[in-house]
Amino acid sequence: MKTLIALAIAAGTTLAAAPTWASCRIHNDTGFDFKVESGNTSNQSVGAHTTTSIAAGTIKGKDEKAGKTISGSCKDGDELEVKDDHGTPVLSKK
Repeated sequence: MKTLIALAIAAGTTLAAAPTWASCRIHNDTGFDFKVESGNTSNQSVGAHTTTSIAAGTIKGKDEKAGKTISGSCKDGDELEVKDDHGTPVLSKK
């Protein structure tokens, strides 16, 4: 019985310590290709006219060719969109 209780406690501790992979969806409706850093993850690609998932947290993105940037933040489960506002990419929640 003690062994069963010890196994249950060990399993519970292991599951509680497992990392949570929070993410949010981002749709890039522009012609710019961004390399994005968000949460603790860098070098995430958000290509032109694509939808992808990125790590939740503070967002910093840059298109190296065009010199355009985006910034903002997202929480787990948020849906974001990048739109072109007269040549300026704007990041907003859907």
